[in-house]
Amino acid sequence: MKVSIVYIYPANDGEKQTQYALRFINSYNANPPGMDHQSIIVLNGAKQNAEITCMFSSFPNVVFMEHDDSGWDIGAFQAAAKKFPCDLMVFFGGSSFFNGSGWLARMVAASIKHGNAQYGCMGNRGNLSVKVWPHIRTTAFWMNPSLFNSYPVKIRRHEQRHPFEHGKDCLTAWVASLGLKSWVVTWDTETEWANWDDHPEGFHRGSQKALLAMDHICEKPHYPRR
Repeated sequence: MKVSIVYIYPANDGEKQTQYALRFINSYNANPPGMDHQSIIVLNGAKQNAEITCMFSSFPNVVFMEHDDSGWDIGAFQAAAKKFPCDLMVFFGGSSFFNGSGWLARMVAASIKHGNAQYGCMGNRGNLSVKVWPHIRTTAFWMNPSLFNSYPVKIRRHEQRHPFEHGKDCLTAWVASLGLKSWVVTWDTETEWANWDDHPEGFHRGSQKALLAMDHICEKPHYPRR
């Protein structure tokens, strides 16, 4: 199985994004993925230079892709999925970081077990009162890029991003319309929508130690408990 990971780095978008990238890199180095993969670094609105190349020098089979930042991270994900064919593509937003060794091996094992589907580290069961439909969070998710490329809307504008993630016709809803499933995968569980929130150490629960990967929404002030 050819597996690729995609990381979005808006290198010209301020020091905060650089700190996020350094955290992603450091957490990768501290938490080996557990299997071989291609590393795709998408530079959103930025050009590759020697400093950026050096930053990601510890990543295996690394390639850089320059993107015009249209559609922010989702537009970049779509561009990478079209350019780099593989059997499984894992997408990470800028603030993502890893939560233990063997995360990629765990992702691949779940994908082999359940087949063609959408997978993610975190899910949101939705809140229609604020127009949030059930969805897999798009800061750490994976699927076959051919399936991802079939989504009928190309995300070009920033205001399309949130409808893609959690709107009525979001990626998760579209996957369901095809008769396919969306799984939240932790270190020890794979759950469908009805049970996304059940893990006592899952997203925004307990210490969140069950998560394979996390992002800034897993931190204070977004997650003030404990």
